[in-house]
Amino acid sequence: MTAWRWYWLLWLGAFVVPETIALVRNPKDTLSYAVWDWFGVKAGVPLSHWTVLHVLLLAFMVWLFGHFVFGIWR
Repeated sequence: MTAWRWYWLLWLGAFVVPETIALVRNPKDTLSYAVWDWFGVKAGVPLSHWTVLHVLLLAFMVWLFGHFVFGIWR
């Protein structure tokens, strides 16, 4: 394995540990809640009230999904 593969495995582990602790202690301390707070995402907000930040977050998530799942947009 290359040094970069080890780096990404360590990075993933460094993410999983605090995320798991947050899920067990208080789910509002997870990365998801932090991102939702940064972008002003609130449950039940209709699409007509979305801001540019909402659209940017959606575009990033679509890219991330396509990139990881299908290996596109490299």
